[in-house]
Amino acid sequence: MPIPKPKASESQNDYMGRCMSEISGEYPQDQAVAICISTYQRDNMKKIKDTEKKVMARIKYDSDFEGINLIELDAPCWDDYEQIGTKTVNGREVPNCVPKKR
Repeated sequence: MPIPKPKASESQNDYMGRCMSEISGEYPQDQAVAICISTYQRDNMKKIKDTEKKVMARIKYDSDFEGINLIELDAPCWDDYEQIGTKTVNGREVPNCVPKKR
């Protein structure tokens, strides 16, 4: 079953309840929680237009999930970015996301 997407005006608590009920049979509880939180935060980051706020949100996201091995759910990069190989950050190999050429 695919991971549910957050609805436009859905709070994190409401989304977590809905997401957990839909995927809890497919993943261990701790992994399901990480998937749901990650999906909610990634969806909210896509809505941020200000570059500085987007960077700060990404830093928070990375620190929240540091050391957690999440299943890759979508494309690894934000909209308007594409993955060009990988790079090492804090000893971890991560996607190298660069702006798409227009």
